[in-house]
Amino acid sequence: MNKIGMIVPKDLVKTATEAMNDSGVEITLLEGSMDEGVRMVNDLEDSPYEVLIARGGTDELLKKSGIEIPIVTIPITPTDILRAMKTGEKKGSKIALIAFQNMMPAIKGYEEVMEYEIEKCVVESSKEVEEKIAMFAAEGFDTIIGGGIVGDLGTKYGVNTIVINTGKDVILRSILEAKRLAAAMREEKEKGEKFRTVVEYAYDGIISIDRDGRINVLNPSAENLLRKKNPRLIGKNIQEVFPQIDLVDTLNRGVEETEVIKNIHGSPFIFSKIPIHVEKETIGAIAIFQDTGKIQRMEEKIRRESVKTGHFARYIFDNIQSVSDVMRESIQIAKEYAKTHSTVLIEGETGTGKEIVAQSIHNASRRAHDPFVAVNCAALPESLLESELFGYVPGAFTGADRKGKKGIFELAHGGTIFLDEISEIHPRLQGRLLRVIQEKQVMRIGDNRVIPIDVRIIAATNRNLEQLVEEGHFREDLYYRLNVLRLLLPSLRERREDIPLLLEHFLQQYSERMGKEKICMEKDALETLCQYPWKGNVRELKNFAERLVVMEQKTTIQESDLKERFLGRGNKPQKVKQEVQLANVEKNTIEQVLLQHGGNISKAAVMLGTSRTTLWRKLKKYGINVSK
Repeated sequence: MNKIGMIVPKDLVKTATEAMNDSGVEITLLEGSMDEGVRMVNDLEDSPYEVLIARGGTDELLKKSGIEIPIVTIPITPTDILRAMKTGEKKGSKIALIAFQNMMPAIKGYEEVMEYEIEKCVVESSKEVEEKIAMFAAEGFDTIIGGGIVGDLGTKYGVNTIVINTGKDVILRSILEAKRLAAAMREEKEKGEKFRTVVEYAYDGIISIDRDGRINVLNPSAENLLRKKNPRLIGKNIQEVFPQIDLVDTLNRGVEETEVIKNIHGSPFIFSKIPIHVEKETIGAIAIFQDTGKIQRMEEKIRRESVKTGHFARYIFDNIQSVSDVMRESIQIAKEYAKTHSTVLIEGETGTGKEIVAQSIHNASRRAHDPFVAVNCAALPESLLESELFGYVPGAFTGADRKGKKGIFELAHGGTIFLDEISEIHPRLQGRLLRVIQEKQVMRIGDNRVIPIDVRIIAATNRNLEQLVEEGHFREDLYYRLNVLRLLLPSLRERREDIPLLLEHFLQQYSERMGKEKICMEKDALETLCQYPWKGNVRELKNFAERLVVMEQKTTIQESDLKERFLGRGNKPQKVKQEVQLANVEKNTIEQVLLQHGGNISKAAVMLGTSRTTLWRKLKKYGINVSK
């Protein structure tokens, strides 16, 4: 609803009413002129008007009174003057005109057209109006033209008075202008209120300064964070209050700064400082900041929420227990891979810890705070795996959730998707998976709409994919899409020096979990376990430790205690040529790193954590040729 008031003298009420009806705009008409009109507005304790419309002397006095309400002027035109002069000529022969300054353009326009000058005087107040009427009456003027107040006072001095009337069309235009102004002000007010609400309730601290460095915005969060609660800070120079922020420097240089760490009151804060430009001129600057401790707490909360959904990586590289060189080299390579967004293919036997390494890569990457979603491609039938990977729309198939479902590619958006046992994916799904990787977009089952995705893919397999490609069981183009960064994880047989460390760790873990005294291994028992084949690798060793803690009553285990029920049927301890196997793994690792760095010896040596001299010696030992 428009809140517009119009102040008009009684002579204009009828015309103003007609104009209002023609406009379709609802306004309030206030009858009065000059001091009376100003007094009516001032008497309102809380003015209900967004815009006022006034004319002549009333308009001029309102603007001088300091009223904050915008005023739209009803202009007096040369035609209005002509109409008044014609009426005056019929009533008398000697005519004078009393005008306010805002009427002078119309009077001059009339004089130019008519080519003669009117006897006139310019006034500034109602008191002056009466004085001029008395003066003109004494000088023998029989007709006086002017605004509404002239009509009110003229009869007192025995002269004819003509009130300058304004045409309906002119008033109509003023009403429409007032309507436009009221709408623009309301829109601006709404924007201001939204901005105020955002600033007031923002978790971030916000401080803004003007071009002189004076604070003009200081929200409650900023007051709390900076421990300054004082309403008189608004208008203060920021250098006097918060010199540590260096916001004046941002103002002077006009250059944006983000993620700047500053210590205030002994606490670290992270700041973004942005200059405010209007038409290439810097008119101020704003600082947005947060307590780094609170950010860390929020991140922890987000991670806890992620745990609830299951889309969370628990492991980091420090969780991987190893003292063997071959495993440490694999971990070092994985850490380098974590610095990129490229696809990783992890190869290794069952139980070698492929998912733990995948989670560690994710947590060491720039995607660490985004989802980690894992799926075992061998654990689900083809139709179910397809819906899990790509999702579906409502009614896509019988038994589908009526709300539809997001696929794991959508769930992993921004983060990492781990495709375990990728070798077992059906050939038909291999083609669809290839398109998703190539085009970075997914389409749900039953839908024709594509959804952009940003995910990093880590795939894992315990089978030889190259052989599967040769046999026609795995798409060659998909293999090359997955085999961008290749990582080989050694079996436990190739890192036997890790067995005592891992066994100690698992026994401690399960003893604490079950409230039992920790089991210790005699030397002969430990040697037997170190020679055991461990076909299930670390997973089998972990299961063995759990079974031992559950079933064994003794706290010290000898070789004779390692019965068949602990080590499993058909797996008798046997000696293996450990040194030969480790050498093979070392050779494969060196070849892999050299391939990754295009044969560059220096870069390969850095990644392998060795010197160029040692690496050259091993190249010669294993007969590895390099191009450079």
